[in-house]
Amino acid sequence: MRSVRILEIGDMQNGFTREDGNLYVEGSREIVAPTNEFLERIGPGAFDLTLIVQDTHFPEAYRDSEESETFPIHCEYGTRDWELSVVVPPMPNTRYLLKDTYTMWSEDVPRTVRIDDPGRRAAYGMLFQVVDDPRAPTERTPRDDFLRAVGLGGGGIDVEVTMLGVASDYCVRYAMEGWLARGARVTILHDLTRGIEKEMREVLAEDRYRQYANGRVRAVASGDLLRELAGA
Repeated sequence: MRSVRILEIGDMQNGFTREDGNLYVEGSREIVAPTNEFLERIGPGAFDLTLIVQDTHFPEAYRDSEESETFPIHCEYGTRDWELSVVVPPMPNTRYLLKDTYTMWSEDVPRTVRIDDPGRRAAYGMLFQVVDDPRAPTERTPRDDFLRAVGLGGGGIDVEVTMLGVASDYCVRYAMEGWLARGARVTILHDLTRGIEKEMREVLAEDRYRQYANGRVRAVASGDLLRELAGA
């Protein structure tokens, strides 16, 4: 069986991981340096695809969003809050997915919000698309089309997704659920995630995930995964 390994870097942005960010996740600053070390050590051939997911908001749309009822605006496109807080070294097949909801699996619906600035308007139109550059894309593919092309949901293809990022009990949780629903196996690096109310091991202990106790999802330390990759 052909296998595809995907690394998802989820919402590792200044807005969440810097103490002066607009929605700092307590303790997330502490995973920035270890994440950088992990990314440096994995080597360019460890994964077939690196997917960088970035929370991306626009004031014109945020005021009417579900998130605005709970959290202040954060990760506004083009601001320091939106920028990555980790350094992702050159790796083959690196792509970006911008989202303005808790989950990266939301549907790309027609967007009627008025945004006057051409650059920001173009970025708003990229939401839930997979692009090669979130500022000046030369490639742009609908999310599901792109992931099907790399093997997700394809017969005879074993897809394993390794996840890190924030927040364990929000965006990481919903991303994991989407990968599992689409047939992938999921490995979560529990020492490179942080939650707002629950950490990753607490999330996985919830009753709803008992159906995956057969090995479809696991939480491991990044050092253990590095040793696995070295022995592969």
